[in-house]
Amino acid sequence: FPAIAAVGRIDSWRANSGKAVKHTVRYFLASRLLSAKKLLEVVRAHWSIENNLHWVLDVLFDEDACRSRKEHAAENLALIRKLAINTLQATPGPARISHKMLQARWNNDFLLSALAHMR
Repeated sequence: FPAIAAVGRIDSWRANSGKAVKHTVRYFLASRLLSAKKLLEVVRAHWSIENNLHWVLDVLFDEDACRSRKEHAAENLALIRKLAINTLQATPGPARISHKMLQARWNNDFLLSALAHMR
């Protein structure tokens, strides 16, 4: 890895009620020098994006319950879900994606305006 300028280490502890505290050590490779505070900000920003996307896919689109396994069905459905998320995020209207999904189900004009925002 010739572009590596730094290696970072983050220790984290997770405590759940009634369970033992779990300690995790994670290492990160960086292409530039970062302070400890900046490394933590970068890692948290990355995971907040990841967690928000996966939460939407799992909770609103129930992706974990999808049992499509044949040929390319799972990949195609995942692509359609992500396209739907992007379309709904670009569509003006209620702030929450769940509300936009309901609006699109109930109102054909809103659905057509959402589809018009696809690029």
